[in-house]
This record gives sequence, structure tokens and C-alpha cells, in this order.
Amino acid sequence: MGKSQQLQKLQSSLFDEENTDLVQKRSFIPSVFISAALPLRDTKRNVFIRKYNNITMKLSGAEKVPFGKNGRLLLSIFTTHAVQSKHLEESEDIILRYNSLQELLDEMQLPRQRGKEVMEQLECFKECSFIYEETKSTRIKIPSLFDDDPLVPDDDGKVKAEKISTGLIPFFEAMQYVRITDKAENQRNMAFEIKLSSPFRKLSQQHSVPINYTVYKNITSALGKDLYAWFCYRNNYIGSEPLFVPRHSLVEQFMPVQNTNNPQAQESVNFNHIKEQVEIIKEKYYPGLKVSFLKDGSGMELRKSPAVMLPDDPRYVLVSSDN
Repeated sequence: MGKSQQLQKLQSSLFDEENTDLVQKRSFIPSVFISAALPLRDTKRNVFIRKYNNITMKLSGAEKVPFGKNGRLLLSIFTTHAVQSKHLEESEDIILRYNSLQELLDEMQLPRQRGKEVMEQLECFKECSFIYEETKSTRIKIPSLFDDDPLVPDDDGKVKAEKISTGLIPFFEAMQYVRITDKAENQRNMAFEIKLSSPFRKLSQQHSVPINYTVYKNITSALGKDLYAWFCYRNNYIGSEPLFVPRHSLVEQFMPVQNTNNPQAQESVNFNHIKEQVEIIKEKYYPGLKVSFLKDGSGMELRKSPAVMLPDDPRYVLVSSDN
């Protein structure tokens, strides 16, 4: 069998549910959504703000913003299509066309029963945009303009300066539906197309992290998905020395404490929940993960682990590959 025939046979099995465990799929997530992820659950609000270190993410929608497991899977699908389209000219649009909702579910490796939930997330994405703000601090030398200059430099003649980068990024530029119903007004099918926005396309192509989509999809909790993606991302930058993540930082990134009269007690609860999810990931989804929690409860230590995703790894097929 020639190479082209082998590839065709491999791709033809992508959407066969019996073979999804045999064909591992690769996808991408914007790195900003690894540092500051989507809400874990429905916030029942049209604005969601998450801050972590020097990054602030503000999601805004008409009624509510994308959330949960399916919101994360869709985000990965959209990002993967954007990354896969790097060869296109900037003037060429990235338009995702689906003749039915089932086509999208097949691409996401989800059963038909998840259709209503996925449509709910699509409705959120189509009316949602986000502001990503990053603050970088530096020290610059500045001459005194006047004798009463309020900028008082340190002994080295420098002052602190902050560069703040921000911008409004919609996920979609446009989305169109075609609903097909029978005489009894029962919906039988729905075709739709999505036009990704240029800012989202640029962000995805320049700042995305590759993950094993098949594993990511199988993780049962939204928090678990966030932790898995973060482990994949951080592992690329760990050297011979372990990375220590303080307890408070871990909670602030993945399960920040909000609206409680006892923040210390809630932080303890959230930290334990994170620990449980990390152990599940280590046992079921990332067996080679070298992570441990300090006995004094002060935080987590992460060491260099086997890479989940290698460049051009032939074991993986892009999740957006055609069947």
C-alpha cells in the first residue's frame, strides 16, 4: 500500500467511533486561554474577568460567555483551524462550513447527544469578544525635564515603566445558520458557517500551544482540561531545576476564590480540588507527568516530563483534517 493510500485510510478512520482511541488527534489552544481560561461553569452573566499575574482577560457577550467542557473544545477547534490556515494570505477569510451539526460533533469527537450543549456554546461564541491585557514592567533611564519633575529616579538614575498591551478581539466576524424543518415544524437539520475574525486568527497563529486533542476531549472536567493544557505548556519551559508553584498562585490561576466570608477556608477547599484533578490527570491522561505536592501544603512542584506533543509527530492527525 502506497503512502497516499495509507494516509487516506488513516484519515478515513478519524470519525469512526470504534477507532477514536487508535488515532490520536492534535489541536491547539491560544496561550492566553491557558494562563486565564474560560469560566469553569455558566456564570449567568455577560461579563467574565479573570486575572493572573500580569494578564487580565475580560470576556463580554450578549447574554453570557462561553464556558465549561464544550466551550473549551470549541475554542480548541476554532484555534486549530486558524493555525492550520497559516498558509493563506491575510486577505483570505477563514470560513468553517458544516452541512449539519453532526459534522461539527464528528470533528469534536462527541456523540449526537451533545448537540444541544454544543449549540449553546456556539450561541455564546458568536456574540462574544474578549479584551486581553498584558502588563510588562521594566526600568528606563529618563532625564529630568524640570527642576520640580515628579519622576524621581532611583540611585541608578532609572524609573519604573509599565507597558500595557490591550485590544478587543471577537471570536467570529460572522456566523450564518440554515435551519431545515419538516411540516410539523420539527427541526431536522441545520447547516451553518463560521467566519473567524482576523484578530482571533492572528492571535491563534502567533500564540498557540499544541495539545493532544483526543486526551483533552476525554478529560471529564473543565478544570482537568485547564490543568492538562497548562502542564503541556509549562513543560516546554522547564529545565533541569523543578518549577515550584505556590498554593495561592495555583488557586488564583485555576480556581480563584470569590464572594466568600472565609477566603482562607475556600482557598483550602479549592486547593484540594485542584490536587484531586492533578492526581487524576497523572494517573489517567498524562502518565509520565512528574508533579508532586509538598507535604507542608505550601504548593506544587513540577519537573521536566516527557513531551506530550512533538513537532510534526506522525502519530497525530490534526483534529480539523478532512475525512
